[in-house]
Amino acid sequence: MRVNLGGVVPLSTVDWIGFSSTVVFLRGCPLRCPHCQNHELQDGESTVELYSLFSQIAGLVKGESTIKSALPEGACMPKRAISEQISLDDASERAASKPFVNSLVLSGGEPLMQLRSAAALLRLAKSLGLEAGLETSGYYPDRLAELLEKNIVDRVFLDIKARLKEPDYERATGAGDASRRARESLEICLRSGVPLEVRTTIFPEGPSAADVVEIAKTLSEMMSGSPGHRLEEMVLQQGRPASGSPAAAFEPVSFDSLEKMAAAIGGLVRVRIRAAPNLGETDNHQGTSCQDGRTGV
Repeated sequence: MRVNLGGVVPLSTVDWIGFSSTVVFLRGCPLRCPHCQNHELQDGESTVELYSLFSQIAGLVKGESTIKSALPEGACMPKRAISEQISLDDASERAASKPFVNSLVLSGGEPLMQLRSAAALLRLAKSLGLEAGLETSGYYPDRLAELLEKNIVDRVFLDIKARLKEPDYERATGAGDASRRARESLEICLRSGVPLEVRTTIFPEGPSAADVVEIAKTLSEMMSGSPGHRLEEMVLQQGRPASGSPAAAFEPVSFDSLEKMAAAIGGLVRVRIRAAPNLGETDNHQGTSCQDGRTGV
């Protein structure tokens, strides 16, 4: 079996807070979000034999190899990896205390476009003793449910792009029926009890502060209908111009504005802000701050 591989980040400390992750990007996405951070992975083909990728990931986890030899022509080391490196002191401490990589995260594109490959990679993670995470737009709820039923996903990172209403969602994603699909995926995650992080990326044109409140209210209402849910937090991400994107450049929403949005919804859901390194990251429940380069999927 071959996988249409978009790229690999061998080590990330920000895709899954508290974990050292290898992030595998699968190519292909049904959405056309105007400010997509990985627009180069929306389509195209750069395939590799799945067993070859398996071997490289296993070697990486064990500290026996690098990942570059597994990348086919046309795949990439995503640019955002530059802001996800860790210091030598952190590396030494991690190496002495625990395996260097302790989780695998599937990203994209939309990884559920390649369901068989996604399932195989998640099973590989579990066989290596890794935590398995899935980043998804929620566009394929049936496929998401299938993976959750197999108990091979330890955490879902679900992007909610806008209010779960039209025409807002179609405008944010460039795809019809996306709001219904995202809502269904959210319901599936809440009912299943899988640990869940909802991410909403804020751009100058939206979602607005009022939209963020409506999204949080929707989450709160859906949580009340699923008492066994494990929605752990909603993350407000600072949208930034994507390198090489055809979309026009813009000034990102300020950190102060993000803080005000977080304060407005803090009574509804646990909320965290994720912004560019020079602006920091805060958790309104814990009062902590740190540097983080994550700007969205």
